[in-house]
Amino acid sequence: MARTSSDAPETTARAARGRRRTVSRTLSDGEQAALRAAVERSAEKPGSDDGRSWATGDERVVLEFAPGDPDDPRNWSAARKRTVVASVILLLFSSTFASSISTGFAGAVMAEFGVPDVAVTLMVTFFLVGYVVGPLAWAPLSEHFGRQYVLLVSAGLFVLFTIGCALAPSMPLLVAFRFLQGLAATSPIAVSGGLFSDIYQDPTVRGRAVAFFTGSTVIGSIFGPAVSGYASSAPHLGWRWTFWALAIASGVCYVFMAAVLRETFRPVLLMRRAARMRAAGANVVAPFELEDRSLATVCSVVLTRPFRMLVHEPIVIALCVYMGFIYGILYLFFSAYPIIFGDLRGMAPGPAGLMLFPIGAGTTLVTVAHLAYDVYVARREARTGVRVSMERRRLPPTCVCAFCVPLSLFWLAWTSDPAVPFQACMMAGLPFGMGFTSIFIGFLNYGTDCYRIYAASALGIMSVTRSLVAAMFPLFARGMYERLGVQWASSLLGFLALALGPLPVVFLWKGQALRSRSRFCMALEKQDL
Repeated sequence: MARTSSDAPETTARAARGRRRTVSRTLSDGEQAALRAAVERSAEKPGSDDGRSWATGDERVVLEFAPGDPDDPRNWSAARKRTVVASVILLLFSSTFASSISTGFAGAVMAEFGVPDVAVTLMVTFFLVGYVVGPLAWAPLSEHFGRQYVLLVSAGLFVLFTIGCALAPSMPLLVAFRFLQGLAATSPIAVSGGLFSDIYQDPTVRGRAVAFFTGSTVIGSIFGPAVSGYASSAPHLGWRWTFWALAIASGVCYVFMAAVLRETFRPVLLMRRAARMRAAGANVVAPFELEDRSLATVCSVVLTRPFRMLVHEPIVIALCVYMGFIYGILYLFFSAYPIIFGDLRGMAPGPAGLMLFPIGAGTTLVTVAHLAYDVYVARREARTGVRVSMERRRLPPTCVCAFCVPLSLFWLAWTSDPAVPFQACMMAGLPFGMGFTSIFIGFLNYGTDCYRIYAASALGIMSVTRSLVAAMFPLFARGMYERLGVQWASSLLGFLALALGPLPVVFLWKGQALRSRSRFCMALEKQDL
């Protein structure tokens, strides 16, 4: 018997249900939940067909993570998140250790290659030039291709370029490999803010991760001169051994990262999920796929995003200036401490490198203080039921500790005379470590909170500018200290730090108003990203 026209809707509906069952059998539980959520949202739109068109092929459904989806990085277990953070922190420690490693064996390199001290200074400067260039690519590319590939590729290159430093037969090649090493080493600094924002939705927990991350930045930097100083003085080791040891340690870190790191960037994860679901027959699309991902767009939009932030975002501009100056002082110390403790007090490179350790002690103390403040804020929110603003969550400890930096510089200046016990001069590093670390913990967290999924670009351009300043400071450090003297050279920096000290207070007072005028912050608020 011929099928009547009235049978057609029933046949179509039966076929649609069959396709739904076929698709559902090939999707994971998380994918099915995400699909159901997307269909429900589609059904709420005017002119929809109650969300049933995904199976008939009439209309694409935009895919999102469903609440509680196990594949959403925000829903990973606490142990898995901590493992990912640990892998990034280990990579960062290798990176920052490498940044200062050459200051401890400057004399050995000068003797082997017959070059002046200015040429040896270039090993630090060109490494930091790599720090300048690297985030311009790593940060925006991580927001386009994902965090995992960028971190793994850069970590592998870092190991290879470190081996190149160990084998360099001449000074020009050593400087060239140091630049490439810095280029690869900056990836965890550029990408970490975005990665932490990917996996930690709770700002309190994210703040703790950033605190540990910042602390490892300082600890890695101050260990470099001491280790390389002792190694270069040992006859059976030498300065090349330092690079070999770093290459081995970085290789172990790479293997660990490759084993535990998974993609965390949610737009890329949704795009991969949509591709799998389309292969199973579902008519879905990820939001990321609706954007123009052509090479022209990558070059004109993605790669220029950090620069647009630097031009149009007052928050980014102010943080770049302030953090650049503070970061430059840290790398200036790697040239100033050999003058203060080596030239004036006659210490060998190894013991002179140990004089930096109080900076690490200050870092540890202020990291604990920031963690305690986070606990206080969390308890206050739980008690009152009112969430505090970004500024009050991140900046009060920094408002106090920022003035530790000028205190440290004045202390260092006027205890540098050889007649003063070296212990008194050495302890000037304690308040510097407190101020430096608090500024970075407070403002890196604040930048991450403000720019969320675009935090990698914001923190990336901050890394570029502060590395540019840090690359220049060692070039004039010795000349400034020789012409002005240790007391007035350090005091000059102290007066500049004192002038910039109130900036955290300004953000605490006017930060919300600045965010309300930020095109990036307002766009993120509207899109709830």
